[in-house]
Amino acid sequence: MPNLYFYAGSANPELYELQNELIDPERKIEKVMQEFCDFDGSVIVDVGAGSGFHSHMYAGTASVVYAVEPDSGMLRQLISRQARDFRSNFSVVKGFAEDLPLKSDLADIVHARLAYFFGPPVKYTGSCEEGIEEVKRVLKTDGHFFNIQNNYSSGQYADFLELSYGRDLKSLQKEISEYFLSKGFLERVVRTKWRAKNREEIEKALTLEFPIEKVGQIMKAISGNEFSHDFSIFIFRKTSSGENG
Repeated sequence: MPNLYFYAGSANPELYELQNELIDPERKIEKVMQEFCDFDGSVIVDVGAGSGFHSHMYAGTASVVYAVEPDSGMLRQLISRQARDFRSNFSVVKGFAEDLPLKSDLADIVHARLAYFFGPPVKYTGSCEEGIEEVKRVLKTDGHFFNIQNNYSSGQYADFLELSYGRDLKSLQKEISEYFLSKGFLERVVRTKWRAKNREEIEKALTLEFPIEKVGQIMKAISGNEFSHDFSIFIFRKTSSGENG
């Protein structure tokens, strides 16, 4: 069964675009990834590419980018982005993480950002074992997989999740980190931020992530036009044995 999480941004392209623009304006996540490998001239596969906000940007210097996405609403956003700003080295691919329609040993880099199927079984998703094996298959030897997820144990964004949903998020983060470490991944925690021109932009974008009745409380906790958001980057490098090196 395909492991698909339906995200509200699929049906709200303008808000989803705004949210992507607000998060990590200093591109700290890209800076960390480029400590491990060079994106320029690489073959990149973006799994769960969403609207293509990041993968289309990578196509500016990459050799080839394959943006893989299963959701019809996100696919429409991908196609629309390519129509607005055509890049000949950018391909939109309909597919699931556990059955990538791509050949083996293709990619220098596999990128997945907030792709919720890449994690231990939780409320909305099943196991991602098949997806991890597919990533290993399409990666070249010495290629890197960057799985970028929310960090639930630090940063204001995690505080807002706890306020909204009341879960023990620190124990959830421990479970997620241990899961990926057991699979041979490294973890790097990166402190980024949401930064907007005004508070109205933040408030609008927050409605994609949090119950509307909690957004007012969250806004009271935000000083000015920004707040911190920590991410965990789980990093896997494929060696000749197929494992992390």
